[in-house]
Amino acid sequence: MVAASIPETMRAFVVEDGSATLRSDYPVPRPGADEALVRVLRAGICNTDLELLKGYKGGFRGVLGHEFIGEVVSAASRPALVGRRVCGELNVSCSSCHNCGRGGTIARNHCLKRTVLGILNHDGTYAEYLTLPVANLHVVPDGVPTEAAAFVEPLAAAYRIVEQGLVRSEHRVCVLGDGKLGLLIAEVLSRQGLASKVTLFGRHASKAALLGDAVVFHESPREASALPDELRGAFDVVVDATGTVEGLKMAATLTMAMGTIVLKSTCASQATIDTSAFVVQELNIVGSRCGPFPEAMKLLEDSSLDVSKYISAVFPLERVAEALEMARSRGCLKVQLAIAPSELSAATGEPP
Repeated sequence: MVAASIPETMRAFVVEDGSATLRSDYPVPRPGADEALVRVLRAGICNTDLELLKGYKGGFRGVLGHEFIGEVVSAASRPALVGRRVCGELNVSCSSCHNCGRGGTIARNHCLKRTVLGILNHDGTYAEYLTLPVANLHVVPDGVPTEAAAFVEPLAAAYRIVEQGLVRSEHRVCVLGDGKLGLLIAEVLSRQGLASKVTLFGRHASKAALLGDAVVFHESPREASALPDELRGAFDVVVDATGTVEGLKMAATLTMAMGTIVLKSTCASQATIDTSAFVVQELNIVGSRCGPFPEAMKLLEDSSLDVSKYISAVFPLERVAEALEMARSRGCLKVQLAIAPSELSAATGEPP
């Protein structure tokens, strides 16, 4: 697509003044000198998107969404990217604050003046076009299907636990929550050469079955007090991907003394919790956020990891309200938006 054919306006799902609307007249963003204009092919719906619509972080204004794969339309500073399929890291750093000056992961994830794609002061992926710094973009290998590449961001978030060095081969590891993130975390951790299988707690045996024999599945009780005695304090590392107060209580019960609880889910609701167990048991509580895209891309290139099994449905952008409603439904896994007409035809088998 040449610059002359880039439209002035586009379709976009816009959140403003407490409501969300699909607009056809939203201005196409104009990239800065070190940015690229990307035509969005597919976008994934994340629980964070649903929480933002409920008021997480005080609400959100702009175009929602941060999981995507797109095609570069223009990139003045890296013209070789034009026409390439890319995914993009969501944190846009200032390059000048104290954290950015330290470089590495703290600069990638924790710029003090950052904007965040579809989350904080930066229009996101539920639109036909978006802009990101070229430094944030990662070229998708030809062998990775477009629908799979839309999983790079959540898969990278799952891999962040490994990047943080929280899991060792001798550790007994448990994942709480069999939602889409919990399953991806189990996929990643089960590939880390652990001496024993990852234990997965959830409410749906059918979801655990998607992991084959890579995990040991237990049905989650409604309350931590109902956990069997042999599992109390049995795990070195417990990853809480439930985003609930009860999940955190259960994690504290499952983790051995001086073990580690990893918090992976964001939640809009406020909660009160008794912290005495964390103190008495000397538990480490570690937040875990965005992860390394290159490692996620390598996992997607591995033929043993088929993320397409986690796609529950694909909707066109015009049906974004239906897509969000389905994503909220119990038992639903990943819902994707086919932003480009070619992607909808790829999903349905019908011509665009």
